[in-house]
Amino acid sequence: MIEFKNVDLEFQDLQIFQDFSFKIEKGEHACFSGASGRGKSTLLKMLQGYVIADKGKIIIDQWELSQNTVDDIRNAVTWIPQNINLPVNNGKALLELMDLEHNWERIVTIAKKLLLEEDLLSKDFTKISGGQKQRVVIAICLSIDKNIILMDEPTASLDSAAIDALLETLSAMREKTILSASHNEKWLRQAERVIEL
Repeated sequence: MIEFKNVDLEFQDLQIFQDFSFKIEKGEHACFSGASGRGKSTLLKMLQGYVIADKGKIIIDQWELSQNTVDDIRNAVTWIPQNINLPVNNGKALLELMDLEHNWERIVTIAKKLLLEEDLLSKDFTKISGGQKQRVVIAICLSIDKNIILMDEPTASLDSAAIDALLETLSAMREKTILSASHNEKWLRQAERVIEL
């Protein structure tokens, strides 16, 4: 489902990855772990073609990453970034931006599983907490029916109860392949496989 084959990446004369390989099977929840600056977020960006490897192959689903396949790959994954600075003021506006208004009921259902009240989806982002905003964005992204979910530091603004709720929500999505980057101990304990960097 997701595979790196002998990947090299150098940045400003610093070797980030050398001959790096791993494979994640369909339906697996794997997590990159390691200290800040070890390349966790970079790997997720490489999977989407935003950072280009110097050598090696990256395969997602049936595609080998290239200029010809990068759009197909980006359309095949749900991307949940760590940085949630958005050009909109609330969840409803984000839905409109992403053309997902038709997913409203599904989003509300997921939001409730993430311990959010429905009215928070319409509240101004400046009026809710960072953790609530993060969960609004996660609920919207999880409503998109893609087989692969990429998550960068999904617990960054979440308290323990919210992390538990997110883990429980994801565990019910058994058919999804989930690849995340995190240093949160609770998150790492729940991953089926941890890839140390």
